[in-house]
Amino acid sequence: MDYQKKGGAEMRKILGVILVLLLAISFLAACGTGIKLAEFTLSSVIVSPSTVTVNDTVTISATVTNVGEVSGGCDVSLTVDGYSDSKWIDLASGGNTTVSFTYAAASEGSYTVTVSTPNATVTKSLTVKIRDGYEAVPVWYVGDNWVYTCSYENPDGRTKQDTNELDVTVVAEVTVGGEASYQLSSFFVPPAARDAADMPLTLHIEAADIWNSKEYMEYLKQSSAIDELPSLPTTITWNYTGDYGWPYDTGKTWSFTKHTIAGPLDIVVEREAKVLGVENVTVPAGTFKCHHIVAYDPTSPDIYTYEHWFNAAVVKSDVKMIDRDTWAGEETRVLVSYSVS
Repeated sequence: MDYQKKGGAEMRKILGVILVLLLAISFLAACGTGIKLAEFTLSSVIVSPSTVTVNDTVTISATVTNVGEVSGGCDVSLTVDGYSDSKWIDLASGGNTTVSFTYAAASEGSYTVTVSTPNATVTKSLTVKIRDGYEAVPVWYVGDNWVYTCSYENPDGRTKQDTNELDVTVVAEVTVGGEASYQLSSFFVPPAARDAADMPLTLHIEAADIWNSKEYMEYLKQSSAIDELPSLPTTITWNYTGDYGWPYDTGKTWSFTKHTIAGPLDIVVEREAKVLGVENVTVPAGTFKCHHIVAYDPTSPDIYTYEHWFNAAVVKSDVKMIDRDTWAGEETRVLVSYSVS
């Protein structure tokens, strides 16, 4: 019985000593008279880019520093409105590291981006805009067809040809210059009468093959059958620089060269293109919401050498075109009917 009492007293002494030690450690840490525990600060919090379009990816990065006097670890957390993510880090005293997250917003709006540790919080802003273009590039299939009525005026403004019909059909998917493209066959009925741009000659065009970029929806090559040049090559090739063509975001610009070979002529011109905006365009086939894209000589940006209105959602092609570049006069094409998959 005495042994049991003595053992219980010894145990109470030990527990008392442990309790005192714990209280002492807590007191020293709280009063700053001892070790400063791990503390995680934030700096260089960056949202890049801070303005994007829907579904574009942004990177959120931050530098985390342990300003405490002992090593430690913590969760670095990201919240973007209803979205959250976190990453665990371990840092020695005085150490720092960069933590990065990625995020893509599915809808337009202003978002609050918050990065935090147990000891610090930093907020930034993110702006997400809706894209002028459609998220997926329009897809053409063999057999897709568009019919336009065309009119042409001479350089002096006289109408050379009131109307003729242009029938355009996708006939194949091929590669041109290493780029995936659609091949289209087109026919004028009756043959189109056009004034040559650099020689005093009226040309009659019955048919043309066109190669169009699948990814960027821009012309790559055209080969025409001209009655007056039956055995001579008549081709146009386009070469682009920069981020060209699709998606047609308002204000987007790019540069290209247009190389024309027609009989004895071999002409290269420099052009720039720009997306002016989105417009409703009415043609015989209906009214469509279109991207208005223009081309011009860089030395004369206010004089458009070519304009086209592109509808991505329904027609998946041009609704209207005005060409002041290929011929001496002006050719206008407007959509009459279409059949797309």
